Formats: sequence, structure tokens, C-alpha cells
Amino acid sequence: MYIKGYLNILILAILICSCEKFELEQASETFFHVRIAGTELPVLVRGNTSAKKFIIYINGGPGATSLDVANADLFDWSNGLEENFAMVYYDQRGCGNAQGDFDEGTLTIAQYVKDLDAIITVLQEKYDRPDIYLMGASFGGYIGAKYLMTQDFESKISGWISVDGAYNFDFDLSWQYRRTFMLNIALEELEKGNMVNHWSDALEWAESNQVISTREQKNRLRDFIGWPGQIIIPEEIASISVRQYLRIGFASSYNAFPAFLSANLEIVNDRLNADAEGDNLIESVESITLPSLFIWGRYDDLIVPEEGKAVFDNFGTPDEYKFFELLPNSSHEPFISDPENFKALVVDFVNSH
Repeated sequence: MYIKGYLNILILAILICSCEKFELEQASETFFHVRIAGTELPVLVRGNTSAKKFIIYINGGPGATSLDVANADLFDWSNGLEENFAMVYYDQRGCGNAQGDFDEGTLTIAQYVKDLDAIITVLQEKYDRPDIYLMGASFGGYIGAKYLMTQDFESKISGWISVDGAYNFDFDLSWQYRRTFMLNIALEELEKGNMVNHWSDALEWAESNQVISTREQKNRLRDFIGWPGQIIIPEEIASISVRQYLRIGFASSYNAFPAFLSANLEIVNDRLNADAEGDNLIESVESITLPSLFIWGRYDDLIVPEEGKAVFDNFGTPDEYKFFELLPNSSHEPFISDPENFKALVVDFVNSH
């Protein structure tokens, strides 16, 4: 166990020492791998590295890929974010084009935190210690929060951006937040005079169902707020052009096709969800004290903003350095449904902290 850990550290040290420092440019695009614990993590740094402000995007899923998003420029981050900062995209262990015949037993949250730290170590060395910001979306918010709560890792980071992040895997508690979410939505819609009978029935039902625990109750609550795309929840679908699709497959600096052929997505999803199940960070995030921006979609019914606000309120960051922004026309992925406001919030936060 100790020998294996030592070898991993030695390999990382060799990787760091054997490469020259990367150039700082306004329009940089650098691709490399970080080898750690039996796998090679592909990393793409693109954008304005000369600004010396780097945002590491920690994608959700678990099991999704980040490099495909980058190579297709799916969220149009080349405009706005990459013009101002360097965006760092990487495929997580077992996902996308991450290489290596690794042990599935390493598919743990603790190892994902170590993987992220290895990437940060390389960035610090190769780019003369830039300011590094973490931006975790959905399950990526959980990985980022666990990173910031580990040892002294927070000291390496200049700011935290949480995008509809997952902090709580106590699912019974999540359903109570969803009940509060439905109550608040009902009151807002009734004030607007929308679907009066529907939302009146929702309020009456919620009054007689104080605790949501049975499958029947959960389905009934979903009937009131709607499955994604129905009733009140806006659809968030990122369209992809033929040109973008071809860029993923043929113009990338890595081979994307194994990602589509691999069964790893299901394996990663199952193992990481099992590892996280029951974990609740809502109160323990008080140990995180760095500048933080929370961006949430008002109609996120997966991780409701009421739950996100509870996390935000418990953050140890002083009030003047933490911000909660609720986007009124968004659900779980505001970078798709409200991209310009999303990018403006990120740019303003990173430039100010």
C-alpha cells in the first residue's frame, strides 16, 4: 500500500520535472496527460493563459466527459470564458478518454480528489503558479467540495464556483427540500395567477403530506411540478451541429471513439453513487472559507435551489465574499438555458476575486 503510493508520487514528480513549462498565451491550446494510480487523465488547457487565472471545470454525471464538451465548444465557452481566462477540461478516471488498465476499486470519491490534486499540481508547476478556480457542476460540485474539505487543499484554490452542485446524498432529506421547492413554486405561480386550480391543489396536498417517503408520494409530487420539460420545468437541451460532431470525432487531439464504445459510464456511475450515498455535506461545508459563487437554476427540480441555499448559508466564507445567484429561466444546467448571464456571472466573480 505504502509502496504503491510512493510510486504514484514518484511518477507524478517525474512527469512534472521532465517537461518544459508551457507558454503563456492569449489563445492557448495545450493537451497533456497526468498519470496517477494506474490511469492517465487527459487534460486540455485552452484560452487566455496569459491572464494567469485558470478555471478547472469539474463535470457532473458521474461518468460524463469534459473533453467532448470542450472540443465541440458545446456551451460556447470559447466566447466569454476562454477569452478572459484559461479553461481546464479533463476526463475523470474511467470516463471518456481516460487511459490505463486501472483497478475498478480506485473508482472512489477519495481517488477522484487525489486525481484533481495531481492535475492542480501540474498546472501550478507548468504555468508558474496561476490563480486556480474550481467550477463544479452537479456531481462535480460534490467532488470539488470534497477536494476543498481535504487536508490543506483549499489553500491552493483562489475561488469556488458551484453550478447546481450536489452536496447531499441523504435522499430522504432531498425529498423534503423538493417538497419545500414545490410549495414555493406553487405560491409564486398563484401570485402570478397561473394555473390556479393546479397549484391550489398542490398546496392542499403538501399540507396533508408533511413528510415525503413513499413512492406514491414522490410520484404525486412529480405530477405537480412536472417531469423535466412539463408544467413548469424548462427544457435544457444542448444542440450539436454536424460540424461540432465531426470535431469531436476527427479534429480532436485525442481519440473520442473509445468513449462511446466503453461500458465504463455505467460502472463509474454505479460505483461513485454508491460511494457517495448517505453523505450529507450541508452542514460540514462550514470548513470552506474561500470566495465562492453559487449559480442555481430557479426551476432545478433535481437539486432544488432551496437545498443549494441551505448549503450556501452554511459555507464558512464571510458574507461579503460569497454570492448566491438564482437564474429565473433555468433548471439544472443554466450554462445551457441562460448562457450569457451564466458567463457574465463567472467572469465578474473571477475578475473580482
